[in-house]
Amino acid sequence: MAVASIDFTSKELKMNTLVTVSFPDSVRIHGEALSKKKVLWLLHGLSDDGTAWLRYSNIDRYAMENDLVVVMPSVNRSMYCDHVLGQNYFTYIAEELPEYLSLVFGLSREREQNFIAGLSMGGFGAMRIALTYPERYAAVGSFSGILDLTPMALIWNTERQEEFPFLAQALDDPAASPFNPAALLPNAVRTPIPIYAACGLQDDLLITNELFRQKAEALGVPLTYITEPGGHEWAFWDKQIHRFIQYILEKEHEKD
Repeated sequence: MAVASIDFTSKELKMNTLVTVSFPDSVRIHGEALSKKKVLWLLHGLSDDGTAWLRYSNIDRYAMENDLVVVMPSVNRSMYCDHVLGQNYFTYIAEELPEYLSLVFGLSREREQNFIAGLSMGGFGAMRIALTYPERYAAVGSFSGILDLTPMALIWNTERQEEFPFLAQALDDPAASPFNPAALLPNAVRTPIPIYAACGLQDDLLITNELFRQKAEALGVPLTYITEPGGHEWAFWDKQIHRFIQYILEKEHEKD
């Protein structure tokens, strides 16, 4: 696989930012343009950046084995939200970056070619983006993601308020907030989208995944939900991203 690090100026972030893209090299591209490849938008967690998936998981090998383009942006500790010190990270990932990479690399904007996933904070971001725009993604995956903000309201304190003030309003009424992935599940009723969510049994964020599962079941939204031994750790996330790639390929075969 080839890996490109692109440092460019984002209008939504009002600064230069870095995105890492993994795509087939000349030995493996087989004469097919990137516009024909499936694209996995892969989001990092709170303490990482866009290079973390390459450094701590086997995503490059999984992408090579399955002929995927993988886009890994860096978003700091933004929680993939807009209005973070004047910067719009949600709009950057959902709107600006796909448009830019479509123009530069020719990446497809077609729904059946695009998938989004992430770990922890990235699972939160991926689920929010996909459930806000389910017509844009063929599937969404969350690994140890924050999938329901309700428990956060119980542990909200001055320190969290100072670091994440842009989430404060959402915690006043999580059940109705567009910041809350669980509150966006009705969108998956109107526009069905395959949803994959996994969390370790020893993970502190398990409760948020359980609440998400309960809401999905209540609404009749199909959900592939996996819990198994594991904590908030790369050994678990590496296993899950491999499974998610197999999951999206199986979904593709079901359509044939």
